[in-house]
Amino acid sequence: MPFDLIVLLISESDLRSALTARLTMIGINVVTIGADQLVRGLHGLAVTTAVLVTDDGPIGQAAAEVSPPWLQVIILNGSSGELDDRPVRLPRRGATRRLVEILDGWRASSPSR
Repeated sequence: MPFDLIVLLISESDLRSALTARLTMIGINVVTIGADQLVRGLHGLAVTTAVLVTDDGPIGQAAAEVSPPWLQVIILNGSSGELDDRPVRLPRRGATRRLVEILDGWRASSPSR
């Protein structure tokens, strides 16, 4: 899955910081946004080539449904699912490690790599 950007909409600051640090250390472009930015719209952000990582709940659900569609959405909500699901659901426990594994796998399978 060729993605250009990871957009984090995570309410918990510790998790948001950990994800941002870990993803940028492995060379992934990361942007963090707040719920207010989602409501105003994401002008100038090419969400069709971006993966949204968000919390569960109303904000996360709204973000997952924003138009134009995201390339993929990952919701950290304590449950788990398959990587082909839309959105992908991951447990919060171990989220940083699991997210990095998934994104590395997607990058490795990208035809441009």
